[in-house]
Amino acid sequence: MEAKEYYRFLLQRYYEGSATAAEEEELYAELKKHADDEAWVALMDELHAGTVADPQYNPVEYEPMLQGILQAGEGPKVRRIAGWRRWAAAAAVLLFSVGGYYWWQHGQRNVLSDAPVAVAADVLPGKNGAVLTLANGQQVVLDNHGDGLITSTQGTQVVLKNGHVEYKSSGTGTPVNNTLHTPRGRKFRMQLPDGTQVWLNAASSLSFPTAFTGKERKVELTGEAYFEVAKDQTKPFVVSLSNNTSVKVLGTHFDISAYTDEPGISTTLLEGAVQVNVPEHSSTLKPGQQLLFNKNAGTVVLNKNIDTAAVMAWKNGVLSFQDKKLTAVIAMIARWYDIEVIYATTPPDITFVGEIGSDVNLSSVLTFLRESGIQFNLEGRKLIIGKQ
Repeated sequence: MEAKEYYRFLLQRYYEGSATAAEEEELYAELKKHADDEAWVALMDELHAGTVADPQYNPVEYEPMLQGILQAGEGPKVRRIAGWRRWAAAAAVLLFSVGGYYWWQHGQRNVLSDAPVAVAADVLPGKNGAVLTLANGQQVVLDNHGDGLITSTQGTQVVLKNGHVEYKSSGTGTPVNNTLHTPRGRKFRMQLPDGTQVWLNAASSLSFPTAFTGKERKVELTGEAYFEVAKDQTKPFVVSLSNNTSVKVLGTHFDISAYTDEPGISTTLLEGAVQVNVPEHSSTLKPGQQLLFNKNAGTVVLNKNIDTAAVMAWKNGVLSFQDKKLTAVIAMIARWYDIEVIYATTPPDITFVGEIGSDVNLSSVLTFLRESGIQFNLEGRKLIIGKQ
């Protein structure tokens, strides 16, 4: 493949959200070298040619913005910004080299300053890591555990491979329960004994047997996880949640958010079909739909056209604030950066639309808040909202 075609290929994969981490790094390096190269600008023009029909696309506003991005220096990695979605998707690669970043709030575009909020001791972002609790109570910290066999019990081998846990069952022995827990500031991936892939978000927990031997494959979840369920027509896969809520599938891709400190439980379907059972209600979802169950009110809302990219942002290394209230944004930040949050006043009713890479320090995220008009003070690892 010629160089031009290869980099068009990389740009297209990034545009579609399917680029690997290695491909993204290669693309960033090339963009840095060719920021003023007319051939690269032409490639970007070609890539976002389809955006001109978008009613939110304004060339008078965005063409100068693109040129500024092309010439800017390095800064925090900033992801696609909703609100000018199709344009930003085309120019997203270039956003990684801009010193500041853009976001939309209440229909107005705002430009954040180049410098992040200064803090006495910056807080690093979260990382991959988890604690595995075995049936005998032994806890294995996986953050720095090397690849290889963790344990072998009742015919099941537990192996750490390339930074994620795999359960390999021989089908013999009596299954026992294990629990994988991600503390605040950690997320982790694992493979269950049936081949199902699970990604756990921060402050989440998954309990499961070391082998699925009954008529169903049942696991218990608190927090948030994304599942890619291995197909087995004879054994439905069931995720049990709090408040007598469960999700039943045969083989599909879906996300569940069921944090105990949040009022709602959401199930979002990306592929296949799931049956969501909540008290006195059952729904079968189609791809692109989300069911939101309010635990306090007992109400159910079905969203038929959900932004699945925003839902899956956490798995793909992005903090997505799209259509989230301040309290939801702060809760997300607190879990990922492992900080304590105190509200000194009633939080303002602000809805955010924007994204930022989850690999930036806390100071960059605080800049986002400050430029949104949020008053706060950071004292160590304690964030006080409403205090200057």
